[in-house]
Formats: sequence, C-alpha cells, structure tokens
Amino acid sequence: MDLVDKKSVKNLKQPIIEWLKSQLDSQVEIIEAVPLLGSTSSDLFTLQIREKSRDYQLVLRLLTNHEWLLTEPDLADHEAAALNLAKQSGLSVPEVIAWDAHGGSCGIPAVLMTAVPGKVNLQPLDFDSWLKQMAEVLNPLHALDAADFGWQYYSYNKVTTLTPPAWTKHPDMWQHAIEIVNQPPPATKNCYIHRDYHPMNTLWQGESLSGVVDWVNACRGPGPFDLAWNRLNLMSMYGVKAADRLRDHAIAICGRDAWHPYWDLMALIEMLPGPPEVYTPWPLFGLNALSIPLIIQRTEEYLESIIAQDFN
Repeated sequence: MDLVDKKSVKNLKQPIIEWLKSQLDSQVEIIEAVPLLGSTSSDLFTLQIREKSRDYQLVLRLLTNHEWLLTEPDLADHEAAALNLAKQSGLSVPEVIAWDAHGGSCGIPAVLMTAVPGKVNLQPLDFDSWLKQMAEVLNPLHALDAADFGWQYYSYNKVTTLTPPAWTKHPDMWQHAIEIVNQPPPATKNCYIHRDYHPMNTLWQGESLSGVVDWVNACRGPGPFDLAWNRLNLMSMYGVKAADRLRDHAIAICGRDAWHPYWDLMALIEMLPGPPEVYTPWPLFGLNALSIPLIIQRTEEYLESIIAQDFN
C-alpha cells in the first residue's frame, strides 16, 4: 500500500517523503503538505496525517537557506536541542519528533515536529492584553537553566565596525548609540533565550496566546534581549508606544531586571546598515499601512527614546 498521495504532497521531493515515512508509524498516511505563510529563512509545511481513523497535523521545517547553513551547518541539531529544552518551561511549544541533521536522508537538513494549535494574530481585539500575554512568556522561559546548552548568544553585527547609517537624519544620535554598544554590557542574567521572540513567532486561539514557535535561534544569553527584540519588532509594526507598553508589562511581571536600554540598542543595531524594511510577512497578516519612510521615522524616534534612558 502506498502511504503517500503524491499529488497532495507535490511540494515535497521523494527523498523527503521517504524519510517522513521512515520516521512515522507504518500505517500512517501523509495526506498533504501545505506551505506555511510567513516563513522567510526556511521552508515550513503543515503535514496532514491520517493514522487509522485519526487525523492530526505535524510541522516540517526544511532548512533551505544555503547561506545560513554555510555559517551554521548544525541548524537542525540546534533546533532539535532547543525544542527539547524549551518544552521544560511549561510553555506550549512544538515537540521534536525527528530530524535529519545534515540532509543525509532528505537531501537537505530537516526537522519534524508536532503542530502547536493557533495562528498568527497581528490585529488583536484587545491590544494591551495581547502585549501582556507576550510579556508573560518571559518568566518561565528565562527560568530555564541553559548552562549546558551548546549555543551562545552573539550579535549578528560586529559592533566595533559600525558607523551611522546613510539613511539617518541624526548621525550624531546613531554615533552615540554605537559608542554605548561598544562598552562592556551591564551585569545581566544569563539564561535560556528564544533569540527571535516577536509577534510572528507567537500563535493565538482567539485572544489567548496558545504557543511560541520557531526556536531555531534559541541560545544561552542575556535575558533582556528577548524583550528588546520583541520591542524592536513592535516599534516597526505599531510604533514606539507599543514597544514601551510591552516593556512596562514585562517589568511589572518579571521585575526591573527584565529590561535594560543597552539590550534595546543591541537589538536595534542589528538592522544596520539598513535602511529598515517592511518585513515581507507583515502585510500577509493584515499590516498593510507600513512603509519604509514610516519605519525609518519610528526607528529614529525609538533610538532617541532609548538613549535618553539611564544606562547605569
């Protein structure tokens, strides 16, 4: 009996299908493979699975970004380890089922995982509750001991070579920010961090946060960076007030040490040299009024608000 409807899974090459069959029960049928919207650094599919009289879903990540693999050839191992640690937080996260570390079976590195219920929601009915629920993720996540985790945070930009961007109207302000990030970081809790925590990596059922996904960048690092990265995304998507409101919720829930402006700058300089862009998936989920000039304006306002803070 052929357990795969080849027409339904036409998005997947035959070696991938054969690997999936080898990892699942022999009586499982793969009904279809549907590409997931919003993925930009890898190919993600929802797999519809039928096992006897029960249907369920799995998620397959194919690590197709060759440039990324050149710098991080262990991405599949990384995500598998990250998911195994993340599930200890009690948060709703995918569970790893199998992975092909270097593509020996699939032809490309792959991770097979459970599907978390929910969908991306960038237009919540209760915006403040939406922000608060994202802040509530930080405590259980950062409570995890990552001392033995094999991946460590690093900045994607080399701070010692940064210069003010050509698109800014305030080069002196950027130069000041660059001088700050070239100083030693403040004393900071080192813990398990998602590293790419932002609204597109949260799932929602109605108005309730139902899961946190995309753990391939998770690492041992500074706890406040997760908040800073989310704030950076919120600023671009909704404006500085939204980013500041998330910070206020995080401090109220997690304590004052959840935030430090230094890490806001470390997140911000990762958009250099820029200019800022409208992230491709945002309009797919309803944010249709964004433009590069608007995000540049918000970025300059955000930078000004950060460097006005007390860094001591």
